[in-house]
Amino acid sequence: MVSPTRWVAVALGGLGIWLMAAPFVLGAPMVDTWNDVIVGGALSLLAGHNYASEREQGKPSQWIAGILILLGVWLFFVPFLVGVSGLLLWNDVVVAVLVTALAGYSAYAAQLIEQTRHHTPTDEL
Repeated sequence: MVSPTRWVAVALGGLGIWLMAAPFVLGAPMVDTWNDVIVGGALSLLAGHNYASEREQGKPSQWIAGILILLGVWLFFVPFLVGVSGLLLWNDVVVAVLVTALAGYSAYAAQLIEQTRHHTPTDEL
């Protein structure tokens, strides 16, 4: 059975790919295009790293999940900073919320897996 954190990594990678394509599909201004392509590429690469980490180590990287959360927060505020509106604004906001939520789950799951691995039960009467 495939672990839920692997599906989270796949979803984050898919969001990154969409984010790279969206400016060309939706006709974004140049500054928003560059931001979405760079952030989308970073999302895809980092999600791929977490997928590989899950396969090799049995858990995603907390550090990578933290970086993904920061990228989600950044993506949320950028449309307001560069002044895009309409569909472009909502695309970035929705993707940002999804990225932040999925990366937050990934960070939580990584910590929970780590704690479970290092937990040694005691013999208490």
